[in-house]
Amino acid sequence: MTAALLDALRTLLGPAQVLTDGDLSAWERDWRKRWHGKALAVVRPGHTAEVAAVVQACARHGVSLVPQGGNTGLVGGGVPDDSGTQV
Repeated sequence: MTAALLDALRTLLGPAQVLTDGDLSAWERDWRKRWHGKALAVVRPGHTAEVAAVVQACARHGVSLVPQGGNTGLVGGGVPDDSGTQV
């Protein structure tokens, strides 16, 4: 199921916008380095239609999303948990 979601996201956004390998720590921790987790993937949609498509794809596959803007929040809400199952 995970591979199918990642394939769907790559089809929607292009492979360069679906990050699964390498150092993802910039998206997996808050800027104060108090909270950290592990993401299944980091996706970088380019416009609102792509955001909607990502939300729909994740919902179809039962995968939760952790939205992140500038990663400047002070409560850790933009950090995935440590399960490695969130986008």
